[in-house]
Amino acid sequence: MLRSEIFAAFLLISAPLCGQIPSTVQPPAVPADWRTEFESGKQAYAKGQYAEAATSLNAAAEAVVESAENDAPLLEILRYLAAVYREKGDLAQAEQVLRKAAGQFKAADPAGIPLAAILEEISAVQRAQGHSDEALATIEKAIAIRRSHPEAPRVDLARDLTTAAMLRSKGSDAEKAIDGLERAVREWDLASPGDPQSLPAIEALATAHRDRAEYEEAEPLLLRALRLRETSNGPEGAEVISAVDSLAYVEFGLKKFAEAEILYKRLAVLWEKNAGADHPMLALTFDKMAEFYAFQQHYEEAEKFARDALALRTKMHVASLNQTGRILLMEAKLEEAAKLYHTALQIGDLAEAPDDVMDPVLRTYATILRTLKRDDEAAALDARVKDALLRKADREGRRPSPVTPPKK
Repeated sequence: MLRSEIFAAFLLISAPLCGQIPSTVQPPAVPADWRTEFESGKQAYAKGQYAEAATSLNAAAEAVVESAENDAPLLEILRYLAAVYREKGDLAQAEQVLRKAAGQFKAADPAGIPLAAILEEISAVQRAQGHSDEALATIEKAIAIRRSHPEAPRVDLARDLTTAAMLRSKGSDAEKAIDGLERAVREWDLASPGDPQSLPAIEALATAHRDRAEYEEAEPLLLRALRLRETSNGPEGAEVISAVDSLAYVEFGLKKFAEAEILYKRLAVLWEKNAGADHPMLALTFDKMAEFYAFQQHYEEAEKFARDALALRTKMHVASLNQTGRILLMEAKLEEAAKLYHTALQIGDLAEAPDDVMDPVLRTYATILRTLKRDDEAAALDARVKDALLRKADREGRRPSPVTPPKK
């Protein structure tokens, strides 16, 4: 009996997780209801209680074997058990469970859709282990089975074609990778137009064309990807950043400067909104905008963005040096801290860092110098701090009165 053979093989593999290895597979004294056990297993899995999940899933599988219900979801139960192993980090064991199940399904129907589904799961586990060649061979078998069933949902075939194409894209044969990605995109268009699941294939194909400077081929794909991202995640979500970035690059390559400028400005806004005004990727975006304007000989705009990138990196660098210096002070390494703060001061001054960036460095460095009896140098830094505070008061309209009020 097919169900019995599947379960017998699979139970021997799963037993270590449950704490016992039976010499023979005995039916339970009281027949379990597979629905109850399966639900218990899923609930335990969701809570991260993997030993309990395995026990319930084993019981569910055994109950399915003993039942006369042909539509009972033995395949889904096996998938959950494999997922238990994956979550525990035992990918090899997960693959073994799935391979045993695949062997039994193949014996019953070597061209059946259930076998294709199991092969898809095996390929995913192989990818997670870094076994790309094995994963590609496995998913190709699933694709061959799905192609032999034109009545089956095309979405499943599109998903497997995408997996195969993504695996090929990591190889050295660019032409073959592009061909596979094009087939995947076409299948998605036939199976489920506008499906967000098609994004990996669309974006990978666009990237392949972009990297080969085939900008005319990349542009429509990136526009599609951007629209799908906006529909799924909103126009201001972090998920659209990659599409906006790539499309800006492609429009620049096509010398569509007006379109590229809009996209680069949007990219800067997206990084600031989603990652913060001090994020390193914002500085990188400013670099890209500086190059974009310089190419067009718009040097004023190019200089502005180059300086913005420098200011942001200087702020991050000075802050990092200050953090390192504080640790040195905790270790009572005053001389080392003094050298580090001297370096931070030089970097900030060379980049013309603003007062608020330099203030903590100046204050801490002055304290260190006083501790080292270098009072004149400390006084010079104190004067810089005072001048900076006066400039801030001027900007905020809070400069103190130049005269002393008369005493009452």
